Amino acid sequence: MMGRSAVWALLVSMACQSAVAPRPLPPGSREFIPEAIYRRWWQQMEQCAGRTAPFDAVRWFLIPGDVPFRIAGHDRPALGYWDPADNRIVLLEFLPDRRASYIRHEALHAILRRVDHPDAYFVQKCGATIDGPEDPDQES
Repeated sequence: MMGRSAVWALLVSMACQSAVAPRPLPPGSREFIPEAIYRRWWQQMEQCAGRTAPFDAVRWFLIPGDVPFRIAGHDRPALGYWDPADNRIVLLEFLPDRRASYIRHEALHAILRRVDHPDAYFVQKCGATIDGPEDPDQES
């Protein structure tokens, strides 16, 4: 049975592809200023990965609604993705279930500056953190 981290990796693997130019934002996208908790989730990912990256360098966008969206050139709908061309994270506005897992997953891409899902980070080092509680102060 695949753990939640492996499932996330599978779900977004098609969405987290490299690009030379930024991919067009899905219709209705809007930039937003992330809540303070996003920075705490980011710090959790830095800690488990043993790497740092500037949180404030990332631009954050929301796609309206709760239906996974299509990304040009990909077979599966996405809940979010990190775009390396302009260092932005694009998320579905109403994420199902636990939003922290999705946001931490995309933050890890941005911290690592990688679009792939190396097991060393997404499963071994950070899998439990990605899947951990919404509140960073709770034990996983």
